[in-house]
Amino acid sequence: MFVPVGIKKLTNVAVVRYKTHGVRFEIACYKNTVLAYRSGYEKDVDNVLQSTQIYLNVSKGVVAKDEDLIEAFGTKDHAAICEVILQKGELQVSDKERKAENEHVFRDAVTTLVEKCVNPATNRPYPPGMIETALRDIHFSVDPKRSAKQQALEALPKLQEIFPIKRAAMRFKANVPLEREQALVAFIVENKGVMETHDISASEANLTFTVDPSTFRAFDKFVKDAKGRLEVVTLAVTAEDASAGSFDMDTMKSTVKQSEVGKAEEALKQMEISRPSSKPVQNVQRRAMQLETLSSSDANILVKRGPIASLPEEHESRRERFADIDKYQAGWEVELRGREGSSIIDAVFYSPDGELIKTYADARRKAMAAAGK
Repeated sequence: MFVPVGIKKLTNVAVVRYKTHGVRFEIACYKNTVLAYRSGYEKDVDNVLQSTQIYLNVSKGVVAKDEDLIEAFGTKDHAAICEVILQKGELQVSDKERKAENEHVFRDAVTTLVEKCVNPATNRPYPPGMIETALRDIHFSVDPKRSAKQQALEALPKLQEIFPIKRAAMRFKANVPLEREQALVAFIVENKGVMETHDISASEANLTFTVDPSTFRAFDKFVKDAKGRLEVVTLAVTAEDASAGSFDMDTMKSTVKQSEVGKAEEALKQMEISRPSSKPVQNVQRRAMQLETLSSSDANILVKRGPIASLPEEHESRRERFADIDKYQAGWEVELRGREGSSIIDAVFYSPDGELIKTYADARRKAMAAAGK
């Protein structure tokens, strides 16, 4: 009989405060929902607000007057005012909520480092547990109001002081006019880039290469100034990606004669037919001479060119993997080459007619095409 049934007690609430026009307004929300609503995970405002009533003081139950709302917000629509306070107001966060948010940002920073960094010796990413332990060892503290990616990359120099780690290279594809080709190649070498493919056509050169992510802006500006196009192919190149057939500059120099010179000669013939002007022809001839010079250097050959079935026992896994090429078309040969200063081994293939194929996937595709499958 004495229970005050007309009173609604606001307990276990999160208060969002917003001060404007000299008056502080408050709304009562459910805990752990305001941040989700601001980040877009929670769409229904009814799951966030305990009440659409606007207060001057939630704990004391002091309700805001309509004239104050009209003066401050231009309306007395409580639902619309609650939206404004939710987006712009200051959230009263408990210790547990603050700790949970910090842990969330910390995990995002660990994930960023795992995805974007590798071991320089193996070019492979570190496990998340090792990155997490290293961050705690350097007393890495997070700021919930800043991007986790930005904080993770800022912590990278401190991590490099205690164990080997570096940013994984990015893979780019650039298309530039022929007259700017040599300048781009020189720019790649200058920035310690790794060339993977280098194709030329009648009007432009197409290059695929990997380089440190910090040079992205410089390459973007260079290609734009050259009236070309730059495309990001892979954000983080690891050993698995690199083993798919990428070549460093030294390896490319040793294998470019049979493939690239042939392409240059073909482009030269087409240009002689369609464009009799002398300047493009001179460019292609000059490129062919440079490729001839590059091919004169020896590669670090681990297993000399020979049949796939003759690969030695220490490369048994590769022999079994490459065996299906012979199943589609007999007469294929393989050569294994090691990269200078790296443990990565590249395999290049030679078709029965002597054509050089840089990757296993391309060699298998060509063999299947020859078999009519």
